[in-house]
Amino acid sequence: MEFAKTLTTISERHLLRLDLSEEVLRVVQDTRKISSPGAKSRALRLVRQELRGLDLGLLREKLEDLSHPNARRANTPADDWRLRLLGGGEAELAAFLEQYSRADRQQLRMLLRNARAAGPTNKNKALGALTQALRTALSAG
Repeated sequence: MEFAKTLTTISERHLLRLDLSEEVLRVVQDTRKISSPGAKSRALRLVRQELRGLDLGLLREKLEDLSHPNARRANTPADDWRLRLLGGGEAELAAFLEQYSRADRQQLRMLLRNARAAGPTNKNKALGALTQALRTALSAG
């Protein structure tokens, strides 16, 4: 909900630079014009519906870069491993499991498969589950 509100309050210039689809952009711009609290709340619900299929983490990152261009967030080790595992193959997974032997190989394979195969509506959820599993494995050692 917070991100939908944020999109309706940021500058038009920043909104256009987020590279949103035409439909999402239209809904956000229409919501900005509404002043009635009840109608605004219903319109924010529509914005949230349109955002469901998008990678909100990536959008937040883009917005943060636009708002604070010099304060770039450093990737965490889990983010780095997620990128390596998604981009690599079995060798990358083997390297991760060699370094973090307590990690559940079967669970990681399943989460990687789900993240690679996820459609636009489930991509955010699949990537979040993978990242959480990687964080758990990294903290377990």
